[in-house]
This record gives sequence, structure tokens and C-alpha cells, in this order.
Amino acid sequence: MRLATPQSAILSAVIFNALIIIALIPLALRGVRYRPVGAAALLRQNLLIYGLGGVVAPFYRHQADRYVDHLLAFRVRMRR
Repeated sequence: MRLATPQSAILSAVIFNALIIIALIPLALRGVRYRPVGAAALLRQNLLIYGLGGVVAPFYRHQADRYVDHLLAFRVRMRR
């Protein structure tokens, strides 16, 4: 992934995960509403949402890790 160092790669992954968890807490606390829906409609909706999310999310995660790593590397260079 062409990150600065192994240490900054680990730190950028930890920071990214912490930000995602903080962003998802309000969603988890709110919960979801129950709607009586047939199994076929529910499967189609879940495949559309989570299937596309599963294809898109790794690319977003890769870019986010690189941005955080670049910020960390820039901060280290500014200290010197």
C-alpha cells in the first residue's frame, strides 16, 4: 500500500477503526424499525445494500488508511 512505515500503517488502521466505531455508535443506539416484509424482498434488499457495500468498502478503507498514514508521516516530518 506504499505506507510510510509499518508502525504508521498500524497506527493509521487503529485511528481509522476508532473513528468508524465512534461514527457507528449513534446508529447502533437508535436501532432499526421492525417492518413485516417477505423473505424474498428482505434478501433482495440486503444483497443490494450489503453486497454493494462489500464491494465498495475495501476501496474506501484502503484510501482512508493511506490518508491517515500520510498525515502521520507529515506530522513526524514536521517534528524534525
